[in-house]
Amino acid sequence: MKRILFVDDDPQYQEVIRDLLVLEGYAVDCADNAADGLRLFREGVYDLVISDLMMVSIDGHQFLSLLRKYDEDVKVVILTGSDDEEDELKSFDLHATEYLKKSTSINIILKRLESAMRQSSEKKVEHLYSDYEDLEVDIKKRLVVKEGEEQHLTGKEFALLLFFLKNKNVVLTREEILKTIWRMSDAFGDLRTVDTYVKKLRAKLELSSIVSIRGIGYEWVE
Repeated sequence: MKRILFVDDDPQYQEVIRDLLVLEGYAVDCADNAADGLRLFREGVYDLVISDLMMVSIDGHQFLSLLRKYDEDVKVVILTGSDDEEDELKSFDLHATEYLKKSTSINIILKRLESAMRQSSEKKVEHLYSDYEDLEVDIKKRLVVKEGEEQHLTGKEFALLLFFLKNKNVVLTREEILKTIWRMSDAFGDLRTVDTYVKKLRAKLELSSIVSIRGIGYEWVE
């Protein structure tokens, strides 16, 4: 049975999510503050940690940083009511496994948690390469080097590059890219955003490997 540590200072929300996770077959320990959550984490073995972001004394970002000191490979999902893009960017800068808004449907939350836990059994990838483009990415340091020169990308550009490199020779639809990078479906997002960022990424890194698939999306061909 997979074990989850859930830290959230909203008792009603915590109870609802805990009960749903138990129904899904998970063993769940709960804490209503980061200090107690850290104590439980040090005493137990967990497959996943779910943390609220806006907590008193120690917030979700500080909590994530503390967890990393004890286990740098721990899988941490930020589950928050924040709509601030900076909070999301900072979470990924701190290597959060997943970032979900509390307004997300429970079915999607459960699927994302399941996906996050599957990652825990996979070998952690720290570098990605493209021999054709003479490109190297250090994921942990967020460092991109093209033809020996360091390149500077925005958070979304970096995430988009990683998505392509992890899915070489796979046709990716605009809908898939929008859902993965911007955490939204085409019903709420603009698919043209994908085209704009692909164009920026191609130009900034002078890439020829990203091929447009008419009416569908894009493919990194190598």
